[in-house]
Amino acid sequence: MVKMKEKLEALGHEVDVFGNSEDESVFHMPFSGRVFHKEAVRPFLEKKISPELYPVLHSSSWLSHFEMNTLCMELAAAYFGLEQYDVIHTQDVLATRSFRRVKSPRTGLVASLHGSVAHEIKLHLVENNVNLGESLIWRFQSAIEHLGATSSDITIASSQWLKRLLTTEYSVPEQQVEVFQYGYATGDFYAQMESSATPIYKPPGKKAIIFTGRLIPIKGVSLLIEAVGLLRTVRDDFVCWIVGEGDLEAELNRQCTELGLLDTVQFLGRRSDVPYLLAQSDIFVQPSYVDNQPLSLIEAQLAGKPSVVSDATGVPEMVEHGRTGLIFPSGNSQQLFTHLYTLLENTAMREAMGREAGQWGAVHWSMDLMVQRLLDVYGRAIAKAAQA
Repeated sequence: MVKMKEKLEALGHEVDVFGNSEDESVFHMPFSGRVFHKEAVRPFLEKKISPELYPVLHSSSWLSHFEMNTLCMELAAAYFGLEQYDVIHTQDVLATRSFRRVKSPRTGLVASLHGSVAHEIKLHLVENNVNLGESLIWRFQSAIEHLGATSSDITIASSQWLKRLLTTEYSVPEQQVEVFQYGYATGDFYAQMESSATPIYKPPGKKAIIFTGRLIPIKGVSLLIEAVGLLRTVRDDFVCWIVGEGDLEAELNRQCTELGLLDTVQFLGRRSDVPYLLAQSDIFVQPSYVDNQPLSLIEAQLAGKPSVVSDATGVPEMVEHGRTGLIFPSGNSQQLFTHLYTLLENTAMREAMGREAGQWGAVHWSMDLMVQRLLDVYGRAIAKAAQA
């Protein structure tokens, strides 16, 4: 977000950033020093949305927290003032709906959606055999998904998968949604590949398979460990680095213990030197069950690494099978094992795919290209709002 701000300002535009503080106690505009304390308005809002007036909201702590945060956001936006802006660019359905309610009708509104919370909730409920029709949270989030995605003048999805989901499951008009990919500040990334304050080295003669991301169920890390267990039965010329934190860390460690992989799989925790670690690695793995356009895969491509990815949701749109990486059926550890074995066994193939991934990524994930596309969208959103 900061890099995009700098790019736009270098082209002569004025840009502000609105967001939550890290501890979620305030909404603020950090570059202009404006702050809105949520606690200052909470007593007032609690009276306005009391359990007596809105019992359904208070039937779930999640719902009441969601609504309180939404109202605080709208008050903060109104307090800061939005009259001076030609266009507002939101980053999720909640912010899109909130800013739509308080902005001037003459101000353009663009929404970039990076995934679907409603879809993740749906998968969790289905997995636990919960009837969707009986889930208040699901019905509420599903409605927010529709309202948020249709509240902007133009909605941007970064994958065709997400556009299909919005249009087929949440009744978003197809002409509302445009698709183009993220941009990435490659200069800083390439510089960070060169060194680390806390370097990690591969054992002599071994290759490194790497995963970077949150250790949560939808990321499929347990599937990767399962495939590594299969791989370890036939070869011992590799290590597996798992970079990230999450609720599943202890469970994944136990899985490694049960499979006898403590010498093969290393949990590196949260790291600030991911570009460096990617540079030291040989194969990147994205075994997700749900992912729209993961930043970790973008970084692996920029680092010039072949990727082994699942065919889940938006991920396969990012990899050309046999050219920049290999794609396996989501949840299939046997096929994941086969692809990993193939890349470890064939140095020429592995290195050729890495070169192709690096060349493709440098062009496809260009920040300059993304900014050009955004400026076109901003102009059309402003024109559309002016006609309202």
